[in-house]
Amino acid sequence: MSRTRDAFGLEVTNAAPETVAALDVFGQEWISYGPDLAVLLSAATRDPSCSLAVAYAALLHMSLEAAEGYTAAEPFLARLRAGQGPLTPRETAIVEAALHWAEADHAASLAAFERALAAAPGDIVAAKWGQYLAFNLGDAAAMRRLGLPVVETRPDIPEAWGMFAFAEEQSQDLDGAEAAARKALAMKPSEAWAQHALAHVFETTGRLDEGIAMLTAAAPGWATRSIFMAGHNYWHLALFHLDRDDPAKALAVWDAHLWGRWPDFAQEQIGAISLLWRLELRGVDVGNRWQAVAARVAARADEHLWPFHDMHYVHALARNGDAIRAGTFVRTLGQKADAAGGVWSAVAAPLAGAIVDAAQGRVADAAPVMERLLPRLHLLGGSHAQRDIFVQAWIDAARRAGQAESLRTVLQERARARPGVAIHRRDLQGLS
Repeated sequence: MSRTRDAFGLEVTNAAPETVAALDVFGQEWISYGPDLAVLLSAATRDPSCSLAVAYAALLHMSLEAAEGYTAAEPFLARLRAGQGPLTPRETAIVEAALHWAEADHAASLAAFERALAAAPGDIVAAKWGQYLAFNLGDAAAMRRLGLPVVETRPDIPEAWGMFAFAEEQSQDLDGAEAAARKALAMKPSEAWAQHALAHVFETTGRLDEGIAMLTAAAPGWATRSIFMAGHNYWHLALFHLDRDDPAKALAVWDAHLWGRWPDFAQEQIGAISLLWRLELRGVDVGNRWQAVAARVAARADEHLWPFHDMHYVHALARNGDAIRAGTFVRTLGQKADAAGGVWSAVAAPLAGAIVDAAQGRVADAAPVMERLLPRLHLLGGSHAQRDIFVQAWIDAARRAGQAESLRTVLQERARARPGVAIHRRDLQGLS
């Protein structure tokens, strides 16, 4: 057994020098949403005795959020299951996190990442993995718990402040989020995740012009970031344009940046569906754009890996007029809910049925189910801004079903929170 240290000063067991170098590149790319993550995969294949590299290779494949990613992860997972020998407590926890993740025991995986941070509070790479998982579980408190020790231990890393900023925003501390994001950007103006966190603050408070100006100025730098990071920040820019009552610009963002770079990538599909859905709820004709998206979704629609994703997939199928495929999706989702319980049975399965009902015109059936689920939407995962599409879908269904009074309190709160967004005022006036 041998140990060396990586670029963050953390011990790595049984790693050849070139493996440590690959881990260093991977670590920086992972925390900054860079495009060169695959360097880790070749290193883990070449040096299977380095359990940390093998665990991260498995996690990287699973982070594709698709069945083919889990298949690709299996050789690395098999190596971990075969045993690793003595590891540091941090490495042991990360290996356990990967193995739990593979079994869809996400709560245990998250707990393992928290153990890794307890053993090494400055491990920003593990913290980023933990935050990614906590985000998909809708656990903002865990996101903050994972981010705080990193900024306390490594306040010199701008990406640590970007991570913490987003955790603060998801925890509804908007002032803290803005301060942390601006600190990151003062250190590194191109820090894309800090830009993203600040966009969330602007979106939540309806500061549309600031959001448009900030993201437009930052956009050239996204060309060097991952497909996810570029696409997601462009998605936020499109939302600002839509709330500014400029749907043509939002649709132009969809055409130029949200669809076509990697259409088999789950996150590209989610962003594309989410914006088309919003545009149509505003009365915008999106042409035939649903067809290409739904065709890609149909290939993975019954995987049921993450409930937040499934709510988008089922809408794309139903909206594209594929009643048979949408019905099959709801049925297999029900089977998943029966087996998994939890959020799948309490929220995902009934919401998916209501989404299909709304898309197919059965708004009187859809609206009460959606309304009942509103307090538990966070359990699906995703951000406040992303989950708002389900609130918007309920508003639309309830209005079409003539259930105006049930909308009034929610619409009043939306108008108070974002006074500069005209759609909220129009929604309220439409109840009169």
